[in-house]
Amino acid sequence: MKQRAIARDEVVQALTKLEKRMTDSLGHTIAQLETNNKILRVFFVEREGNIIVITAYRTSQEKYKKV
Repeated sequence: MKQRAIARDEVVQALTKLEKRMTDSLGHTIAQLETNNKILRVFFVEREGNIIVITAYRTSQEKYKKV
């Protein structure tokens, strides 16, 4: 997140106010939230009541809006 200049607050917002939630082929949950004309995607797993963020990134790709 630090390398991509994504603040912790943005990730928390994506996890709590997510617009879409899906699962990838590895079993990671993906939270997706559109902000500032970009899509913030947060990949995470839930273990023992905790959320472990694997990665987060912004994209402008239209294909994620259709998912």
